[in-house]
Amino acid sequence: MVAMILNGLLLLMLIVCAAGSPISEPTRPFDEFGDIKCEDEYARLDNFAIQLQHEPKAKGVIIFYGGKTFRGKLPQRGEAEARAARLKPYLVQRRGIPANQIIVISGGYDEEWRAALWIVPPGASMPSGYASVSVKEIKFRKGKANPRDFRCRV
Repeated sequence: MVAMILNGLLLLMLIVCAAGSPISEPTRPFDEFGDIKCEDEYARLDNFAIQLQHEPKAKGVIIFYGGKTFRGKLPQRGEAEARAARLKPYLVQRRGIPANQIIVISGGYDEEWRAALWIVPPGASMPSGYASVSVKEIKFRKGKANPRDFRCRV
């Protein structure tokens, strides 16, 4: 009899705990862009910042991809990273998003350079990049990219 009561209480506790547990929202894509003008890029980042301000507990994830070509030429080593290096500072310094709310990830290579913006609610799994082009397929031109060459002067 005591065992039945204890089992019943345990079952009741499990039901109450499960009912009280919030179901986390899924990770969701927010926006994606390629090689666009700085003004357009900042407009998209402004929209991303507004969404993150409405969801202060969510993480903003930026996955960037290098391209086989960049503006019609072979890319330099580090070019994708140099281009992506301006995204987080814009959100943090110009739009006031906390640095720990933004995560930047290299997704590998694709046909063209692009950045994908994701919203990751608390408890949701992080998005993962999918490289459609192997690094072995990338031909680099000589030299290494300098992040200063990719600053926006807006």
